[in-house]
Amino acid sequence: MDIGMSGHQENYYRKVIRTDSDQISLDADMIRLLIAIDESKSLYQIADEVEMKAVTLKKNLSKLLEQGLIEPVKKDLPVLDKIFLQALKINLSMVIGPMAEILIEEVVSEMELTSPEIPVHQAAELITILSHEILDEGKRIEFKKSMMDILNKKRT
Repeated sequence: MDIGMSGHQENYYRKVIRTDSDQISLDADMIRLLIAIDESKSLYQIADEVEMKAVTLKKNLSKLLEQGLIEPVKKDLPVLDKIFLQALKINLSMVIGPMAEILIEEVVSEMELTSPEIPVHQAAELITILSHEILDEGKRIEFKKSMMDILNKKRT
């Protein structure tokens, strides 16, 4: 399981009570991380709480998973609907032309997302990255503004 920080900040974990008698080995960082793990906290929230560097956090999270002391929790995150994705394609196509759809696919892939299930919390980042491809600053600002307006209407 990839527990890297990029694109996985919305991973959630919970503690597991082991019933076997196998030995477990914990160091201070692992104990600190295990104490902070709560299925209501995202990986970013936990990292912030324990103040661990990403490399250290990833290593200790892997060790806790390997020893069966924690397990991932699947949370249903709200995703962008087809209407928003269609508006994104249309608005970007109006500014940069027919390459818009290909560009959206590339950016979604680079963000390690899947097109039909883009989490709402990553929509602003997607819009910003796509806007960097618009050379005319006025058109870039207008694109971002129109897409953020659409996004904000979806949230209310």
